[in-house]
Amino acid sequence: MKSYDELNAQMEVVQQQMVEAKKNERSNALKEVKRLCKEFGFTAGMLKGALAEGRKKQ
Repeated sequence: MKSYDELNAQMEVVQQQMVEAKKNERSNALKEVKRLCKEFGFTAGMLKGALAEGRKKQ
């Protein structure tokens, strides 16, 4: 059986891998959105109402 310290070290490695995977997925998703917008001629104004609220200025 592995010690607590070994398991904790493994957990930290996995958490860092999760952070990197999320960054890559976000980057790929943004590239896909940009590609689709270019392909179909969508503008930010056209998408404004369809996007989730999240970055509103306060």
